[in-house]
Amino acid sequence: MATFETLAPQAASTAVPPPAEASWRALLEQSGARLEEGSVVDFGRGEEERRLALKSEVLADLSHLGLIEVRGEDAQKFLANLFTGDVRLVSPERGMFTSWCDAKGRAQATFWLLMRDGAYLLVLPRERVPSVLAGLKRYQLRTKVTLTDRSGELPLIGLAGPGMADRLSAALGAAPPGEVGETGAYGGCTLMAIHGQPHRRWLGLGEAKAVAGLWRSLLPGASPVGREAWSLLDILAGIPLLVGETSGEFIPQMLNMEALGGLSFSKGCYPGQEVIARLHYRGQLKRRLYLAFVSSDRVPAPGTSLEGEGLTESVGTVLAAARHPDGRVALLGVLKIEEKGRGPVHLGDAQGPVLAFVEES
Repeated sequence: MATFETLAPQAASTAVPPPAEASWRALLEQSGARLEEGSVVDFGRGEEERRLALKSEVLADLSHLGLIEVRGEDAQKFLANLFTGDVRLVSPERGMFTSWCDAKGRAQATFWLLMRDGAYLLVLPRERVPSVLAGLKRYQLRTKVTLTDRSGELPLIGLAGPGMADRLSAALGAAPPGEVGETGAYGGCTLMAIHGQPHRRWLGLGEAKAVAGLWRSLLPGASPVGREAWSLLDILAGIPLLVGETSGEFIPQMLNMEALGGLSFSKGCYPGQEVIARLHYRGQLKRRLYLAFVSSDRVPAPGTSLEGEGLTESVGTVLAAARHPDGRVALLGVLKIEEKGRGPVHLGDAQGPVLAFVEES
C-alpha cells in the first residue's frame, strides 16, 4: 500500500482552532482555494470547475460538510432506534445515505453514515451539525454512547470522474470501493463509494497527513474543485441533503430515500415509523423529488417555492440548486406529483421561469 507524503508544517491560525483544519486549509490555499465562511467556494475557476466536474477527474474539498461521531458499546442499537435506514448493515466495509425523522415522520436531517475506527460517523451539511447533535443527545438517556462534533478534525474530500477509479488504484496501491455504499480503509484514509452522475464518486475522510498525501498524489491528473461544483454533482445524482430551510418539511419517501437505500420497512421502530409505514403500505404518496433545469439569472435558495399556473397555493419547494455549465440552473425540487404533468411549473412565482423536468430512464 502506498505511503503518502507528509504535510509540511504550517503556521497555526487563531481563526481556525483545530490544528488539522488549519493545516488542511493551508494546503488548500496553496492550491488556489477561494474561501467564504470557512469553506472552499472554488479554486478560482468557477464555471470551468463545473465543466470539469461533468467530464473529467476532480478533487473536491468538502469543508462545507461536518461530522458527528457516535461511539460506545450501545452505538449501533442507539442509531438503529433513530434512523430510517437499517443501521445493522453499516460496518467498516459498508455505509449508507439515510435520514433521521421526528415523531411526525418529517426528516430532520439526511446524511451519509459510515464507520471508522470503531465509531459511526454522520456526514451532513456543517450548518446542521449543532442542531442535529443537540437533537440526538435528547435520546441518550442512560445509553452507553457519546456523541461528538468532529467537524474540522478529519478533512473531508470528494472524488469523481470517469478515470478516477484507476487513479485511486495507483495512488492507494489497492482498488477503491466499487458499488455504492462499499467502504474501505487505506492507511489513514477512509473511502466510501457514493451515488454519482454522470460518473462514479467517492467520499473520503481521514487524518490530515494522509488525506493531504492522497490529494497531492492525485493532483497531477485531477483538478481541484470547490463546493459549487460538488453540489452540482450531488444534485445530478439526486442526493437530497437537507439544510435549515428544508429540515422538517418532508417525509423520507418524498426525498426518494428508499431508492437511495436509506429507508427500511423491515427493521425495528424509530421516530415517525408509523406515519412512514402507513404512507408506504397505503400507497398515498402525493409529493416526490424531481430533477429539473431552469433558465434563471439567479440560483434559487433552498426553500424557494414552486408555483403552478392558476393556483393560489405553492405546488412544491426547491431542495437544492446549482449553476450548470450550460448556463441553466440544475435543481432538485419536491413537487406535488399530479402537478408535474398538469401544466407548467414556475420558479418563485406564477410569472417565474418554467422548469424543464428530467425524465427518468
